[in-house]
Amino acid sequence: MDLKAFYTKYKGLVIMSLGVAALLAILFIVVLRPSVTESKATWLWDSQQVVHHTDDIIEFAKQQGVVTIFLQIGNGVTESSYRHFVAAASKADMEVHALDGHPEWALREQRREAAEFLNWVKKYNRESKPEERFAGVQLDVEPYLLKGWSTEQASIVEQWMESARVWVENAERDQLTIGAAVPFWLDGVEHEELGEGNDLRRWMVDKFDYVAIMAYRDSAEAIYNVSRTTLEEADKQKKQVWVGVELGQSTEGPGVSFHEQSLSSVHQEINKLIPLVNRHSSFEGVAVHNYEAWRTKQETKVAHKEEEASSDGQSK
Repeated sequence: MDLKAFYTKYKGLVIMSLGVAALLAILFIVVLRPSVTESKATWLWDSQQVVHHTDDIIEFAKQQGVVTIFLQIGNGVTESSYRHFVAAASKADMEVHALDGHPEWALREQRREAAEFLNWVKKYNRESKPEERFAGVQLDVEPYLLKGWSTEQASIVEQWMESARVWVENAERDQLTIGAAVPFWLDGVEHEELGEGNDLRRWMVDKFDYVAIMAYRDSAEAIYNVSRTTLEEADKQKKQVWVGVELGQSTEGPGVSFHEQSLSSVHQEINKLIPLVNRHSSFEGVAVHNYEAWRTKQETKVAHKEEEASSDGQSK
């Protein structure tokens, strides 16, 4: 039987087989291809932990799907300790971004402190092996926590913008990735320098390589609602956005943190959040604030399981 006759006789079977093959190919891509939805980041504030607990931190981070760690610089940690930690993270396919910031850094008279931090990171990277280098920096500068914010907002915003320009230019000179932790409500902050119809959210997305939104709410829908405008803006500008969730105790009232919820509840809400934020090309992953609170929740969960297992054993 020639090929044409075979095709004529078994046309339906051939078409069905090709359809099945195409479906399997799609499933293979969706299921097996690494997805951004699996990516997580976390803030690690107690940098002393990297001195003695590098292996524990990396192992925990791997188990939780962390690909980026925002590590605060300071607390007397030596450069050799940072090199050891960053190299261990690199080996586990994780990036480490040097993290620091204070509300006062936004002001002209203390702008140099952020510049000194950036210069330290650049010097550290120059003197380190490729696998020991920070992949970027993150500035956590929150001038809205200053006492004068409510009465001198216009002046503080102007200084904040000036400072951000200086920091970004400083980082760009050495091709250093620079990001910023930002609140979700910056779209409500306007200034004459921004121009009519523009807001501080759009400006920050434009200036930095990425932003980490402090979208601190305790349900998936609420987290997405406060993140959406920043994600949409970053989509347009082809920038990256980490969506931050809070696990630590908050003084801002109910509905902000997952502190009172179980770790399984946190996972459920994050799983609900993923389809919402993954609509956006700018979505880089979920950033958990912070490692210390996350680790405590995990250890509490393990302890409860061990207690339950012990109780079951005694009752038999």
